[in-house]
Amino acid sequence: MVESTQWSNGSGRLTFIAFYLLFGLIHELAHVFFARLLFAADDLNVVDDSINSGGVVPVVARALFGRYSIVTLPIENVISRTVILHSGWILTLILGLCLHWYCHRVGSCYVSIAAVAAHITTLEGIVTDLLGFIPAALSGESVNEGQLILYCGNFGVILLNSVWISADGGKKALDILEKMIEVTMMRGAQSGGVVTFEPTGKFGTVLPKLKGIRSRVVNAKRTDLSKGVSRKIEKDNFGFLTKSLRGSNSKVYNGTLEEGRLVRAFFGHTRFATSSKASFDGTHPHQWSPRQDFNVYPFQSASATPVLPLLPEVTGVESYITHNGDFEFYKFGNGKYYDTSEVQQFLVKALGVPMPATVDSAAVAGMIDLLRCQGCWALSVRYAVCFATSNVDPADNLAEYPTIEEYVAVGNVLEEALSSFVKNHGIKCAEDISASAEERSQLRDCMINPFSLYLTSLKSSRINEFVSADEEAGGLSRFIEAVVNAFFDNDLLHTTRTFLGNAKGSFGLCVSTSLDSHRQVCFAAKGQTLSVAFYPRKGIICYGSEQAAVKAGLNYDMPEGSSHFNLVNEDAVRLDLDDLAGEICLLDWGFMEYEPAISPPNRFLPVVKMMGGAVNVVLYHQTNTMKHTTSSFSKRLIPLENNDCIKPLLNDSVDPVRADIEDIPRICAEIQLDWMDTNLNRLTAWNLSKCIRQRLKGHMNGTIDSNAGEVDILLTGCEVSLWLAEQFAADLSKCFPKLQIKTVSSNKLLGLFGQELSMPTIGFPFTGKTLDMHNDPIVIIVSHSGGTFAPLACSNLLQSFSNSIFAITSEWDTQIGKQLRGMYNASQDMMTSRIFSTEVGVRPAEPCSVSVAATHQMLTNIFEHVALTIISDPGFRAVTGAVITEQDLKILERCNRENITALENIVGADRKGKVDPDKPTRRSLRAAGDLWSEHVLENAKAYIMTFLYIIVTVTSGYPLISGIATACGITSELVFYITRFFDAFVYFWLPQINVMILRIIQGRNLRHRMVGRTVVVGDVPWVAQAAEAFLGKIFACSYSIAGCGVISGNPADHLVHRHTHRVVRGSLLVCGRPDGRLAALTTAEASVCLAVNQASSIQSIGGTCESITIGHNPSKLPLSERHICLDASRPKFLCERILDDMDDIEERKRMSVRKSMTTDSATKQRSSIKSISTRRSSTSSRDSEGRSSAKLLGAYSNLLDNDSKQQVNLIGTHAHLDHSVPQMDPAMTKVLNDLIRESGLLDRARQAFDRFDTDGSGQLDLQEFKDAYKQMYPNVTDIQLDAIFQEADLDGGGTLDFEEFITIARIPEVEVLGKLGVQNRNERGLLEVEQSMESFFGEELRKNAPEGVGAFLMSQSQTLSMELYESRIASMQRFVAMTVMFHQVSLLCVLAYLNVHTDNSYFTFILDGNESPVIFRQYIFWIVRIQDGQDT
Repeated sequence: MVESTQWSNGSGRLTFIAFYLLFGLIHELAHVFFARLLFAADDLNVVDDSINSGGVVPVVARALFGRYSIVTLPIENVISRTVILHSGWILTLILGLCLHWYCHRVGSCYVSIAAVAAHITTLEGIVTDLLGFIPAALSGESVNEGQLILYCGNFGVILLNSVWISADGGKKALDILEKMIEVTMMRGAQSGGVVTFEPTGKFGTVLPKLKGIRSRVVNAKRTDLSKGVSRKIEKDNFGFLTKSLRGSNSKVYNGTLEEGRLVRAFFGHTRFATSSKASFDGTHPHQWSPRQDFNVYPFQSASATPVLPLLPEVTGVESYITHNGDFEFYKFGNGKYYDTSEVQQFLVKALGVPMPATVDSAAVAGMIDLLRCQGCWALSVRYAVCFATSNVDPADNLAEYPTIEEYVAVGNVLEEALSSFVKNHGIKCAEDISASAEERSQLRDCMINPFSLYLTSLKSSRINEFVSADEEAGGLSRFIEAVVNAFFDNDLLHTTRTFLGNAKGSFGLCVSTSLDSHRQVCFAAKGQTLSVAFYPRKGIICYGSEQAAVKAGLNYDMPEGSSHFNLVNEDAVRLDLDDLAGEICLLDWGFMEYEPAISPPNRFLPVVKMMGGAVNVVLYHQTNTMKHTTSSFSKRLIPLENNDCIKPLLNDSVDPVRADIEDIPRICAEIQLDWMDTNLNRLTAWNLSKCIRQRLKGHMNGTIDSNAGEVDILLTGCEVSLWLAEQFAADLSKCFPKLQIKTVSSNKLLGLFGQELSMPTIGFPFTGKTLDMHNDPIVIIVSHSGGTFAPLACSNLLQSFSNSIFAITSEWDTQIGKQLRGMYNASQDMMTSRIFSTEVGVRPAEPCSVSVAATHQMLTNIFEHVALTIISDPGFRAVTGAVITEQDLKILERCNRENITALENIVGADRKGKVDPDKPTRRSLRAAGDLWSEHVLENAKAYIMTFLYIIVTVTSGYPLISGIATACGITSELVFYITRFFDAFVYFWLPQINVMILRIIQGRNLRHRMVGRTVVVGDVPWVAQAAEAFLGKIFACSYSIAGCGVISGNPADHLVHRHTHRVVRGSLLVCGRPDGRLAALTTAEASVCLAVNQASSIQSIGGTCESITIGHNPSKLPLSERHICLDASRPKFLCERILDDMDDIEERKRMSVRKSMTTDSATKQRSSIKSISTRRSSTSSRDSEGRSSAKLLGAYSNLLDNDSKQQVNLIGTHAHLDHSVPQMDPAMTKVLNDLIRESGLLDRARQAFDRFDTDGSGQLDLQEFKDAYKQMYPNVTDIQLDAIFQEADLDGGGTLDFEEFITIARIPEVEVLGKLGVQNRNERGLLEVEQSMESFFGEELRKNAPEGVGAFLMSQSQTLSMELYESRIASMQRFVAMTVMFHQVSLLCVLAYLNVHTDNSYFTFILDGNESPVIFRQYIFWIVRIQDGQDT
């Protein structure tokens, strides 16, 4: 009682806090003590990134309040690191045990409190030091590989306008940078970093002295890299109290250009490792040599006034690069190429600095260190030793190079020689020597003698091994000449040009140094894209590897404030560097002058002034140095503002996945409306139809062979885009079977045609020979992002095979779009457009929903356009074997337009973007998602309940059964032994008990398994694969306790074979059902239902998988948990109408029977009214409940039998059949009927042909054809006969031979009439499919049906229409429905429960899958259910 009272009063709590802090301090100091004990003090430093000076105070403060410490140790000493790491918790454990023993001896309350504090500190140490848990608050610490922390694609922005940092301290500029990172993360998001330069103090007497501030972050699985980098920039560059960029209000950044104003710039990079692990040292920006002080001379532009004196100043030199791509080889002065590993070893020796990272980009930084030497004699000598001497072999591992001290000593000699030369020749500035070859030559001669004397005086120097003091061979003179040229020429532009000219690989490069960043930065693109955007109205420049990233400046307004920068009222523009041939871009914004500082070798390049002259742009093209002029430059600029083809980036959203889903109806509606207007998509469609017509004419005139390997249309893409292309190709091939259409993965195309040694496509029938690509095939590249590597590479590769390349992307302005515009010169002639744009833009969510739906919608419109182009010409119909008719297209177009209404009901948002959460279909889908989330979350909830139970029972000392016994007054020790025994069982089975409690409360099956769930998605291939990818990416970052596995298959094909063995208790199965109410899809729905029933019938302990079906047929399967019926929002097909009519006939028959049985007239009337009411209610019930697939199959089979019998009677009349023949098997009867019909048709056709071939020529003219055809089909009109004749006259000769006549005669009359009268132009002359305006599909067909044609046989002419409805419309609705349902599952399982966003996967790599990421990290260990319209 005393102890309890002592704990409860204030002094006890204060005592505990004091002991808790004390033991935390002891724990952390134990780490430092053992580190000091194991390592000499000279080899160990206690460091802190935020406090540059050491000392006891920061160490103690960090240990007391942060409960962690940082020591730097040698990486290789694993044993010592282990001892230091575990010393803290072992020491506090020993202290706690001692105090616990002492407390039992003495009984002191304070000792008890101290023991508890020691045990808690020990537990913390075990969790962090032993188990490796990193507290969230410290997870963003940047740690070098040599640091031991002991815990208890390119982008950038240049802020020319100082208001961006003075008005709000740089916060809005940081927002732009964060937005750019979000977009650039599509290229990979394992790590990222930014470097910026700031003055080290006061300016030098000549030029500012800058130092680089590098901020780097390695992303964790559930952290947001963009926010992590942003926080690190704030930590490293913002004032602690002001929370603003350091110097944001100083004159250094806010003065005039003439006063020497500095410009703040941020150069960054995000990385997805491909050749090495993601690590901190591999994170960009890269630096090889640390900052070193050298004597540096100032250089200006050629026309600078006033000139700076040629006097050196001690300046810190450091270089940083960001590199996207691969650095493979470099050519040295001996003319040989050396690979990256040899270059790395060479740099270690030449620079005298250990390799900072094994990644190839670090080697690029090392090469820049060697090459950038303008203004420094020591660095110029090093350059000459490495590149201008004949005995340098980078592959020589035994070679020893001079040290930096030796280079500095030689540099001092040359400085003295230069000083004498300047004094004797009256030189005023560096330009006097730099621009004059004669002065350079004289300077060289003046330096030879003192340099030779210095070499002679050296007894043991490594420089003597590379340079001889003997001038007789001319080697010394050439060496000095190389030194002098490097001193005057190797500025930033020439350095980048030299590197790119000798390097092999792919490069998206940004180069910045402390010597140049006050006025210059250099970009290079070769094999990797890079774009630069200029914003004259805002005074900023954005650059990035992603075109979309540089549009971030459009999303933010300039802060209010004043500056000396002159804003220009011009639209923002973007420059895309030529990454194919290789191009370098220098930006020079000046320092105390307006002209660019360029060394003589590059002064022939034109200078373009941008943003009202505020920045100079210099371009160097690797293959054509004369390519760029001021006029050609302006033509390359792409307007970013007031440009309908450029879409701004989307604003941030709390739930990007949900925003995308709710945007689907609006996007699809806009695609449809856009297709009806004259715009770029219609221009592209016109070009596509033009290419198709040219190719089909080639088939007709024989210039293109129709062999098996010939490719007419090639579709390619990756992942979801490829699956959509495969469905499009299947539909097109089904309609035009003679058209050779292939779908090949972009990766396979690159493997086959993009390498010297082709990569075999094992398991696929594709080789360089089986794909005949030599006759200019039509290529359609499907890539929603427009920047995925493989499709982008194919857009270049396939240009050697075809001039007819098209692309389907998210917007007009993409990387693939840029390549095609360059191929067709679309910048000058928009009529050559080859890009279909869905206008979805860049989407921040990686799980694909709106992008999939939009691409599928665009492909549907393209399908209709291609089909209409072909069927509009009889010759094209013949050469492609067209089976589709205009009526099929009209039906598809009607369904296509009505599809928007169906999508609105599914997602709960209309075509204008207004959200309506009360849509019944949406509510059903979300309810199903809630149900499945309970399955996935039950273990997490059970563990929380278990945790609470243990805390309560252990703390109180009363477990459940023992507590009940105590409450009942039982005191027997024997009884308590028994109760504790059963309490032990309760503890052991507690998670399972809690799961059962949850299931009872939720009303779910008690026999389902109690482990992780597996979701099985079943539907047609593209839906199943896309839905699997969607759900898999949503759960990519979930914790295993609240996650699920995802697999998929086609239920009409291999789902049962592949996954039945995995259908165990508790599996979750969702299957999309085709609309079996349509006769063509009834068997497909029946097979899907059979697969679901088979999976649901597999039981274990009475439990089975929980299945949900989604489809348009209201019928629910008895074994499925629930069925979600989608509103078709379309007119009924003829087959559906026939079933309705049959039901009405049956109902009328029943009514007539009831009437005949009624005698009283009053009773008759009441009976009639009641019967009508009953019929209406039964019809309503039938529509709402639907027919099962089995009933539909039986009904349609009966209709088919009835119509077949009518056909037998009709054929028997023509063929004089003996009706006394006994009945045969129905299948045999059908075969016999077909043979009789074909025989009878040939006889009648030959008789008709011979009768009207009056001249015996074997040819029928138009009139003769009409007479002959009418004898066979008397109900056809003359107008229809004219069209039929044109259809049959394949050679266009104006006559028909017997083969042509019998070909058209074989086609059933119903199908012939469907091919006639193709009207393919609207009132504006656009090729457009008119939608069917029938009240039900087939209304006109039924009205004009020839006599004797059965209604159901007539409906079979709509088979293709039904199949196209399924593949183009219904399947899309099911996919969207699955995204709504799966998103609801994720809201509860991932977002609400652990607050981990669902819109990215691990480390994000969207350009191989198609989208991008945004997440935030918080840990909320309770369940929050998100309702519609509510935030968590």
